[in-house]
Amino acid sequence: MDPYSKRKKELPERPPESTRPSPFPDEVLELVLGLLKSNKDRSSVSLVCKDWYNAESWSRTHVFIGNCYSVSPEIVARRFPKIRSVTLKGKPRFSDFNLVPRNWGADIQSWLVVFASKYPFLEELRLKRMTVTDESLEFLALNFPNFKALSLLSCDGFSTDGLAAIATHCKNLTELDIQENGIDDKSGNWLGCLPENFSSLEVLNFANLNSDVNFDALERLVLDTVEDKGLEAVGSNCPLLEELRVFPADPFDEEIVHGVTEAGFVAVSYGCRRLHYVLYFCRQMTNAAVATIVQNCPNFTHFRLCIMNPGQPDYMTNEPMDEAFGAVVKTCSKLQRLSVQEMPRLNVEVMKEEGSDDSQADKVYVYRSVAGPRRDAPPSVLTLSVFTEGTSPKCRRWGCNPYFCDMDG
Repeated sequence: MDPYSKRKKELPERPPESTRPSPFPDEVLELVLGLLKSNKDRSSVSLVCKDWYNAESWSRTHVFIGNCYSVSPEIVARRFPKIRSVTLKGKPRFSDFNLVPRNWGADIQSWLVVFASKYPFLEELRLKRMTVTDESLEFLALNFPNFKALSLLSCDGFSTDGLAAIATHCKNLTELDIQENGIDDKSGNWLGCLPENFSSLEVLNFANLNSDVNFDALERLVLDTVEDKGLEAVGSNCPLLEELRVFPADPFDEEIVHGVTEAGFVAVSYGCRRLHYVLYFCRQMTNAAVATIVQNCPNFTHFRLCIMNPGQPDYMTNEPMDEAFGAVVKTCSKLQRLSVQEMPRLNVEVMKEEGSDDSQADKVYVYRSVAGPRRDAPPSVLTLSVFTEGTSPKCRRWGCNPYFCDMDG
């Protein structure tokens, strides 16, 4: 007789998975699973038991689908009811070499119709090798009020009219990334559809568009909104970036504590190795940061760094920025223009003609200078300090006529 047979009979049967009590409350389990960012890890967790399967289903907010025909949008919506971000790939890789016939498929519209019904809270859509029409982009813009990020890579079927719909209706947009697409580039006026005072945008990439850019609209978007965090986003998402220009919102307001530093510039250099032109205004910089930047991006042809605090040395070592000059010159063999300087100030010279009233100025001459007020001004010329916000108090006291105000440079 088997001595273990009695013990085996006395052991209670293991309850089925569906009825076994979970050691964790559902809320705790969903919270823990929410910390898992890897799709592979989440898929593995869902196989542990039915409770974990359900918890993973309800807690997942992002889904990656490597083949749009491997599953239907209806199945995805049933499996994951709280999705806010979707990455979806369509045509096979060899479609990049024109080896797939036209109208092959991979149209995004059927997915968007389901998403609008099941995921009205969708915030992010990343598409690769999908067919996207202007009508689909307009549908996307009108049906997802909290939509924030759109990335189109190697997609086709749309034009700049579709981008205009996104720019017009997506009021919370943080990212618009358009790369290597077969797009009908009608004009650059779509940028003008972005609303006034649009401050949410962090990533804007339309490198493969060739039409004239609406620079007024582009300038309105970013000049006074970017900080180091925004530049970190550029470094993480724009590997093809070749030119960078960062201007100050108000270069003469010394009370502004926000703005870019060396950290943002370094972050861009790590992610954008093709960078060859830079014009960068900042309030602080270090020699070590410049050395790191040029090591990461040795193909600079134009390197223009403007530190806005007069006389500001390396704020970490208190040494002059000479090493920064040396690092750029030694590393960048293709360099054509180098400028590492302080922020130019505005000199204001009030000129009076002989015999004129002391309370009235005849002409005002305004020009930029890093040297400060000149010392050889004749008695008839009064040299003023920094000229800010259109007219200084002294200019107002002199009552100068703006028609005689000459701006040089």
